[in-house]
Amino acid sequence: MYIGREGGPEQRIASNLQIPFVGTRVGGLRSLGAATQARNLSHLIRASRFAAEAIAKFRPNVVLATGGYVSAPVLWAAWRKKIPIIIELPDLEPGWAIQATWRLSKQVAVSFDDVLKFFPRGRATVTGYPVRAEFYQATRQAGRAHFQLDTQMPVVTVFGGSQGAHALNEIVRTNLRTLLAVTQIIHISGAKDRADLESERAQLEPALARNYRVFEYLTEDMPLALVAADVIVARAGAATLGEFPAVGVPSILVPGLFAQGHQEKNAAFLAQRGAAIELDERKLTSEFVPTLTQLLRDQARLAAMTTAVKRLARPDAAKNIAALLQGV
Repeated sequence: MYIGREGGPEQRIASNLQIPFVGTRVGGLRSLGAATQARNLSHLIRASRFAAEAIAKFRPNVVLATGGYVSAPVLWAAWRKKIPIIIELPDLEPGWAIQATWRLSKQVAVSFDDVLKFFPRGRATVTGYPVRAEFYQATRQAGRAHFQLDTQMPVVTVFGGSQGAHALNEIVRTNLRTLLAVTQIIHISGAKDRADLESERAQLEPALARNYRVFEYLTEDMPLALVAADVIVARAGAATLGEFPAVGVPSILVPGLFAQGHQEKNAAFLAQRGAAIELDERKLTSEFVPTLTQLLRDQARLAAMTTAVKRLARPDAAKNIAALLQGV
């Protein structure tokens, strides 16, 4: 059983996989106005009761949580019923929800050695960041064939997360002709900006329009969209730490200015290891196009970045987490 945010992408994914899904409504409490905090606190209280009912009915042997506000009421309910808990921390630092709940767990699974310092010795295990097997199995040839791309021309995949990233969408839209003259683009835009991007594409000459593919959202095809690229342009959410090493593709990361700086830490982690270039969102207008075009021309740097990002891959991560679940 999967308990997640009502109406969120996890509901659609769980449904596609035929996993029973229980939707709940929970919001944050930090850095918000008093009225929003009060409303979200009431949601949290209701979610705790709701989670307790769902757990009592389903009677799980173990609970696996991945942090975030949605997980907190589930963990409290499971702990009260003495159900063993494993927490999987995808980020490089624990957020508020995990700081508040990790003591309820038997073990915290972390992606990298750097994260162990946040927990007492013996309470955290380095498992790696789990991603679907398809990310490791996908090949560049298959990705380019699937999206009908010219194998002789560079490919850039732009991805702003499940909701899209307006800043990334706009910098691509306003520079579309310049970019398409030197590269093909697979653009996963989210729902809000897709119409504007399609409109921009419709105004292009056919030779350039052929180089641009825009999608609202990809699920099954996402590994192919990433592995097809020479460079990925993206936000720096936690999935970046697992999926980009799995496909072995260098990236230009534009961390979002939110979530207590988690994305900046993720981007810095990859950049410091030579696997990515970090770009400040406030400098997109002046630096994005030259940074991307120069990187596409620099084959030696691309090769070095590819080697660096592949070193971070942990294809055994899901098995390691499964072992923790089986061992409680």
